[in-house]
Amino acid sequence: MSAYIVARVAIHDRAVYDRYASQFMRVLGRYDGRLLVSDEWPEAMEGEWGGRKLVVLSFADRAAALTWAGSPEYQEIARDRIAGADVISVLAQGF
Repeated sequence: MSAYIVARVAIHDRAVYDRYASQFMRVLGRYDGRLLVSDEWPEAMEGEWGGRKLVVLSFADRAAALTWAGSPEYQEIARDRIAGADVISVLAQGF
């Protein structure tokens, strides 16, 4: 069953976050993840979004998503994400 990681990203240090972003696709691809959405200005249809970036990732299943998220390669680049942005993320299973 497909799994998705959905994140709301509030960037507060653009240079540090961009360093993370420059490595992101390389690491995601190693774990067969797919970037479905990366939008810094999504349109709020209901409620207050607050100008935050939206990211949606797709994986074959929950185990694959967790393997990517816990991988040494991702943990290494994630230090810049943690330093450059505040992130709320969730893991959800698809149909």
